[in-house]
Amino acid sequence: MEPTEKKSVQSNGTSTSTIGASRVGEAKIPGDQATGYSLESVMADYIERRENGSAPDVHVYLRTFPQFADELKSFFRNHQWLGQTAIESLPISIGTMIGSYQVEAELARGGMGVVYRATQQGLQRPVALKLINSGLLASSEERRRFRREAEAAARLQHPGIVSIYEIGDWQGYDFFSMSFVDGPTLQKRIDDCVANHAENAKIIRDVARATAFAHRAGIIHRDLKPENVLMDDGIRPVIADFGLAKWQTEGTLLTRTGQVLGTPHYMSPQQACGQGDGDSLADIYSLGAMLYALLTGQPPHVGNSVAEVLRSVLQDEPASPRCLRRDVPLDLENICLKAIQYEPEQRYSTADELADDLDRYLNGERVLAAGSGLFDRVSRELRRDQHQNAFASWGMTLTLLGVVIFVSHLVMNGLLLTGISSQIAYWLPRSLMMLVLAVLIYRSRNGAILPRSAAERPVWSIWLGYIATLGVMNVLLMFSGIDQRALIPVASALSGFGFIAMAGHLWGVCSVLGVLFFVGAIVTSQFPLYAPSLFGAIWLVSLAVLGQRYRS
Repeated sequence: MEPTEKKSVQSNGTSTSTIGASRVGEAKIPGDQATGYSLESVMADYIERRENGSAPDVHVYLRTFPQFADELKSFFRNHQWLGQTAIESLPISIGTMIGSYQVEAELARGGMGVVYRATQQGLQRPVALKLINSGLLASSEERRRFRREAEAAARLQHPGIVSIYEIGDWQGYDFFSMSFVDGPTLQKRIDDCVANHAENAKIIRDVARATAFAHRAGIIHRDLKPENVLMDDGIRPVIADFGLAKWQTEGTLLTRTGQVLGTPHYMSPQQACGQGDGDSLADIYSLGAMLYALLTGQPPHVGNSVAEVLRSVLQDEPASPRCLRRDVPLDLENICLKAIQYEPEQRYSTADELADDLDRYLNGERVLAAGSGLFDRVSRELRRDQHQNAFASWGMTLTLLGVVIFVSHLVMNGLLLTGISSQIAYWLPRSLMMLVLAVLIYRSRNGAILPRSAAERPVWSIWLGYIATLGVMNVLLMFSGIDQRALIPVASALSGFGFIAMAGHLWGVCSVLGVLFFVGAIVTSQFPLYAPSLFGAIWLVSLAVLGQRYRS
């Protein structure tokens, strides 16, 4: 076969080469049109050029073969993710005209878009111009999200929210223009460790007012952070970047729930685990986190990786600001800690409430945020339950386990009162109890005994250690000839230790149940005749309380 002529297409659209005609069985492409070629032949041509060491322009392929635009975008994106294609940055330089806007300089570049400073011709006003980063390769979801950012901000006419002027398209690149804010982001103030607490309080108050305005319009920002707050002339805060905003149109949410959205350092625990991401209380947490950063120079949760920060958000109590900076006013610390409470219902109910309390602080009035004293800290720890979802299916099983333990010890007590051998009275009910407990756990976990998750492993370790310890103590009592009833108070004390250990991993109220077992240890030592029944009753109450917690 004779070699076929090839042409290439320059980025200005003129034809200098094209796919070999013999490869696809068609005549050469007339001009820039390629209606006779198959998708496979176009992709094969691109791959061949890459293997030959050239760097074909993906945008030229999209313009030359518009009938395959969607398929080629997906193909090129996959190559980019695999590191096989280097997508050229936006072909924009100083002086480029984008609609009526003349580009002057690049201001910022992020995962979603690039922001330029530009001048709007005719009006001769400075604007910020944002173009979608992936340009022609942008997926429909990326374009929807980009446009949603502009539409969400355009609905909000407020001095504390960036104004949107125009939404448009330039050579296949979505863009929108907005008011130009001449100043740094709030992050610079944090980096500079500006310790003027009154000014810091005013900044967050103003951001909270603007956020409340957005909330009343039905828009949740979901990514409030210092980088998204611009300081106009270094004084007035203006909220920008509504790329993750969630809002309702005719009752239909325009974004999906259950996604982990936002910036980890300023993300609420509910967002971090994919819950409550459409709730205004998530924005209130972010406002409190920004105030925390202004007061201390760092966000509430830090780490060396995203995963470490997310783990801290979900599990760790942030240090009080005054532990990091002794000059932080107590009232301002209380306001900050209330806004970043782990439980959403413990935060300010609205952004306006937060702003009002900051106004009270600035005016020297008594703030509504309660002090974070010992009682408050203990109360929060008792409410905390960081693995509730992991044990949500255990409600009924826990109650049944409590019933089995109680009945077994009741039988044990009855046999002892009849005068039967203590070996039979103790070991027969106890052996049957352990067998029934194992069957219940096996059935409730669909045929598994050993732990299967990070949430279960510590619980298994605690209670396997408990059983092993009691087993060794039984052996020691057997050889020493001591009455088996002496083991009940010890077992009650060990049970209390187990529940208190669980409180740090599961529900805080387990510590109260642990104290109940400690009291039971003292009581059973004074009434040995009824010790088994009392011990079994405490187990029934404790597991019933846990079961009710997870059933609800």
